[in-house]
Amino acid sequence: MSGVPLRSADIRERNAKIILGFVQSRKYISQSELVGITGLRAPTVFRIFTELEKQGLIRPVGTTRPEEVIPVSNGTEEKKGRKPQYYEVVPEAFYSIGIDFWSRSATLAVSDFSGTVRYVDEVLFPEEIDADALVTSLHGLIERALEKSRIDVSRLLGFGIGAPGRIDLESGRILSYPRITKLNNFPLVAKLQEFYSVPIYLHNNASLAALAELKYGAAQGAKSLFAFLVRSGVGGAYIEGSQPFTVLGKTALEVGHLSFNCEGPHCTCGGQGCLEAYIAEDAVLPFIQKAYPIRDLSELDTLLDSPHANTIRATLDEPLHIFELAVRNIHTLFSPERYLIISRFAGYARLLQEELQNRLQDLIMKADSPVSIVSDVYDSRRIGRGATDLVIEQFLKG
Repeated sequence: MSGVPLRSADIRERNAKIILGFVQSRKYISQSELVGITGLRAPTVFRIFTELEKQGLIRPVGTTRPEEVIPVSNGTEEKKGRKPQYYEVVPEAFYSIGIDFWSRSATLAVSDFSGTVRYVDEVLFPEEIDADALVTSLHGLIERALEKSRIDVSRLLGFGIGAPGRIDLESGRILSYPRITKLNNFPLVAKLQEFYSVPIYLHNNASLAALAELKYGAAQGAKSLFAFLVRSGVGGAYIEGSQPFTVLGKTALEVGHLSFNCEGPHCTCGGQGCLEAYIAEDAVLPFIQKAYPIRDLSELDTLLDSPHANTIRATLDEPLHIFELAVRNIHTLFSPERYLIISRFAGYARLLQEELQNRLQDLIMKADSPVSIVSDVYDSRRIGRGATDLVIEQFLKG
């Protein structure tokens, strides 16, 4: 047996974090329920609840869940048996900040300990931005949030940041992202820690988007999920059991740079025929404009219900075929039960979803492991909340 034995204080702290985590993740929960869930002794759970309440981290919320109230014929409410005392976290006990950025903008959300988003802000980037200017912009966004949200900074748990490209989670570096100059092998976490002493957690934004959709959006209930985040590039994330797929502490699914045609259109990575060179926003727009003179993808939602819909779909046959091949290759590797497509434009997300459903009927109708395909519109507030969840999760693990 190796390692240093846990001290009794360590065990008490770990048990307290376990209890606090359950209270934080559920709207109402009682001491007796946590005895059954955790296997801890009732006196231990009672002691932890007492300590957490004294610290101002949890509070009682009543003796009845809404679903436990039974209406009777005279309009009153009948309560059967003695009801346990339920608890919830104190929202103001802690705060966390989540940031999602890419080449064109950054969005920030401030959440309290209950997960409620208290403040949201966004900053647009100039067409050309380098790594140093990015740090300056993010710092300004954070400072404005701290001032305007009026949260108690001493109760700030940290920052969760969703970044584009390939990420080294352990070192807090962005390994590669060609759309922002000088961002390759860039120590973003270290740069921001020059201003802030709280923990900063960096992850790939496609992974955070997928986790947020699993918890709050279109992918709820999926045991395994592959998500595509389609913007100026194409990000991908595989989630199983609420855990993103990584390799040696690094995000590894640069699906946008899977190449399908060595003589195809040029990609920002320097290659040709990559998936994002066919279906990213800037790549697909010229294909659509061959069939109809739209200015941007926001017009697509209306066009899909117009007489021009079939012409547009036919014009997109090549990029849609490439997307189909990408999904089939991914399915060979991971076989998720659900695919999710996230786009800033509802019409484009819908188009990609419908076309995949038409082209992948063999997977959708598979008897032993059928696949579902869903789509959702990019929601900065939701993904910001997903980034703040990352902070809370790390705090409760500590």
